[in-house]
Amino acid sequence: MSLKICVIGAGSSYTPELIANLVEPTGALDVGQVDLMDPNREKVEGIARVSARLAQEAGVPIRVRPVTNREEAITGADFIILQIRVGGLAARVRDEKIPMGLGMIGNETTGAGGFACALRTVTAALEIARDIERLAPEAVLLNLANPAGIVTEALLNHTRVRTLGFCNIPTNTAYALARFFGAAPETVQLDYIGLNHLGWTRRVFIDGQERLQAAILGTHTREEPLYKSGLVDPLMDPAWLRELGMLPAWYVRYFYFPDLVLAEDQREQRTKGEDDMSAERKLAEIYARDGYNPEAQKILNGKGGAQYYVPVLQAVDSIVHDRGDVIVADVTNGRALPDLPAESCVELPARLWKDRFEPVDAGPLPLKIRGLVQAVKAYEQLTIQAALTGDHGTAIAALMANPLVGSYTKARDFFDCILKNEQDYLPQFYQA
Repeated sequence: MSLKICVIGAGSSYTPELIANLVEPTGALDVGQVDLMDPNREKVEGIARVSARLAQEAGVPIRVRPVTNREEAITGADFIILQIRVGGLAARVRDEKIPMGLGMIGNETTGAGGFACALRTVTAALEIARDIERLAPEAVLLNLANPAGIVTEALLNHTRVRTLGFCNIPTNTAYALARFFGAAPETVQLDYIGLNHLGWTRRVFIDGQERLQAAILGTHTREEPLYKSGLVDPLMDPAWLRELGMLPAWYVRYFYFPDLVLAEDQREQRTKGEDDMSAERKLAEIYARDGYNPEAQKILNGKGGAQYYVPVLQAVDSIVHDRGDVIVADVTNGRALPDLPAESCVELPARLWKDRFEPVDAGPLPLKIRGLVQAVKAYEQLTIQAALTGDHGTAIAALMANPLVGSYTKARDFFDCILKNEQDYLPQFYQA
């Protein structure tokens, strides 16, 4: 029997990439229907037209249906992709600009801005999960909504919905390393550890042979291949790279170089969210005129969304065929990282079966990153508590635990901004 996939937040300009991946000749999934759900009728109907055109041109009999009623879209779904952005890009711009005005990193997933985004998204995701529990209790929820680790952990621990989270950073890292070593992407296996947007690649196996450590130890200047390939942030001192002995994911720059990144961001005239607003307008024009073409793909890649659906569809394939493939995902920790709570969500290679998701044992966190990861995990868990309870003190405690906030004054002032701006999305904080 063919699968039904439901996409919640399908008005996103990234959605046609999902259909493009589904209709590739190498695809092994029998998908009969994709419901694209979004409350914005005009937007989702436009995305559906582009997506249906991709399926038609590929000669693949997938029914692509725009839906504005969430319950209708969820009913009968086998897999549900969650990719909501609560408050839209306007909220993202707030998450970027307000912290910078208070002397902190401004980002949609990290630091104070990530906290505001998490409160909004966890609140909405739990409401959606209640519908899934009623209408599609056997479905698997595949979360792409940021901050992906926090949202996934809230769903795993506070709903009955089977949930996996995904980020394209490990996938993009694997593809970049494949290019670097001249290998096919399917031959690359990452030894990846950490949390969503706080991860490190320890080793890289290509056809069973470890290749990364020699490359790191042989790097002494920013003019060498690891830097030139974009695998290492230019802010990273080569001596520190060798001392660390791992490749940090891109978002780690916020924790290693917060002063430099903040100064760099404050010099810019526009935030990433404002750039994305311009990109969205351009994409709408292209989709209406030409559909999902190379120009659109280039813009999406520039936004940082390349290969978002690759690990998602790999996971669906492994679950449907009960293969236990190893895919980097956001999963319940269990005993995989013994330095973190068993119930916490971690980003690790995991074996994905039809009836269970098992992270590969990673052993203790290296001491050089252990304290940072544990601090961020404490912040994440406090943030979920704050979203669940609407308790102001817990919200302040979460911000205080975040290494990118670090002072009560900043935490209090930023939370005051949240109370001023986010009432439409966070009713729990305004109840007597």
